Amino acid sequence: MSSVPELDFQRFYLHQDITDFLQSCEAADGMMSLDSIGTSPEGRQLWLATITDPATGGPADKPAYYVQANVHAHEMYGTTAALHLVHTLLSSPEAREMLGAVTFYVVPRANPDGAEYALTTYSEVRSRVVIDNKLNGVIPEDLNGDGMILNMRWEDPAGPLTVDPEDDRLLVPRRPGDSGPFYHQCIEGTIHEYDGGPLRQSVTNYDFNRNYPIGWEHNTDQARYPFEQPEIRAVGDFLLGHPNIFAGIDFHGGTPAILHPTSIPGEEMSDGDLELILEIGKMGERLSGLKLMSQRDYRASWRKPSVMPGNSKDFAHFALGISWYVIEVGWGFSTAGIGPDESFDAPQEIKERDFMRRIMRFADEHAETDSRVLFVPWEDYEHPQLGRVQIGGLTRAATAHVYPPQMEQISGGTSSFILQHAAYHPRVMLSGCEATAVGPGLYRVRGRVANVGRFATNVMSTGLASRIHKPVQVSVEQADGLEVVSRQRVWEFQALGGGGAFQPLEWFVSAPAGSQLTLHASHPRGGICSETLILP
Repeated sequence: MSSVPELDFQRFYLHQDITDFLQSCEAADGMMSLDSIGTSPEGRQLWLATITDPATGGPADKPAYYVQANVHAHEMYGTTAALHLVHTLLSSPEAREMLGAVTFYVVPRANPDGAEYALTTYSEVRSRVVIDNKLNGVIPEDLNGDGMILNMRWEDPAGPLTVDPEDDRLLVPRRPGDSGPFYHQCIEGTIHEYDGGPLRQSVTNYDFNRNYPIGWEHNTDQARYPFEQPEIRAVGDFLLGHPNIFAGIDFHGGTPAILHPTSIPGEEMSDGDLELILEIGKMGERLSGLKLMSQRDYRASWRKPSVMPGNSKDFAHFALGISWYVIEVGWGFSTAGIGPDESFDAPQEIKERDFMRRIMRFADEHAETDSRVLFVPWEDYEHPQLGRVQIGGLTRAATAHVYPPQMEQISGGTSSFILQHAAYHPRVMLSGCEATAVGPGLYRVRGRVANVGRFATNVMSTGLASRIHKPVQVSVEQADGLEVVSRQRVWEFQALGGGGAFQPLEWFVSAPAGSQLTLHASHPRGGICSETLILP
């Protein structure tokens, strides 16, 4: 058996790199199996790493923690964080100990086509770009053959942009008093049926994190209906098909933060849910160094509360009833030292000028060591429709990507948070079980079924109404010569609260003295346990 491969923090992984890493992990350790939850439209596997200790039971027999990353194409650093968790689970003695009680499901790249497009072209893409030919629509294309789809700019006295007075490589919005020259700028490409009119995008740019069925709105999602995107449908099918999942993380990239559920205000949530959400979120804040925020407050302080219809957090909370957080790992602005408070509330001119200068300085300072392409010098190009243009500028990576080496420290914090979050799992157990003779060959069997985990078996209050909700079951296993004579052989309880909440159990059984009797308790999110009694 080979050793668990090390993670390369100097770059971001292409699909084949992820495949090779996961296959090496599977070969290195009997704790992990590699499967796929689906295939992308371009034929790439949506890899699923299932990690648990097979000596203590199968994956479906234990409470499970789910992690996904890279739903948005340019947020491949979430993949790094997910792969760091895989490595930690397989190599850390403390983490491996948890595998005896918990199953981890990890989908390190939920959008392999989009990420491949982003990594290989550096072009603008949210989740998936589909060409939608429109009059005067710009179709993204690598015109100059450098392998990237960058920016095009051309001079025009009526242009809305001008050269930054402090750095002539940058274009900034024109302000009153600016003397020019002035420019138009758009993505590199050709123009569909150009007639000299205003240019517009000739693509449909899908956002997969608006395609979940809770709160979905067609105005915020380019898709025709929820779960239309095959990658997100595969995620939904997997989550709905695994009722043992009690918690999860969705890695994204933006202003660094831990976003707690849901889109509704805290005062509209149950007190118990909100208390748990804040308790776990504050723990995550301490371990990761990322600021805990409500999704509604993930915005400039003067804007209306931020609500994102059809997102994963609302789906997890309302449809599944599980404990779910979105971790915004960071992006190009945080890499350049622009923190959450500054990035949200800075005046627009500061964002347009000072922020871009700081990103440009970071690109200059790391030009020799950064594996990413952050800036391409502007070069003249004779465009077939626009005439003389220049191609180059800051790439999408400069503003969207975390500096790869920073991911080692960031991932260490997020993996620590996930392991502590996973320790909250429900845990069903039997206690006080005994059998007492009440007559010849007749016994009364008593005991308690308890949940000693921090989470209730339904996890969130919304879990009770979830379509995948299952009751706690406790049964007497029938054996030769043993008959349950009381009315109820299987006890079912809608849920057990956390922290030792219990329900009493009682049966009357008929059996010869010395017979063996086994009590069996189970819940998808609470695990399986049993206790054997010898009838006196």
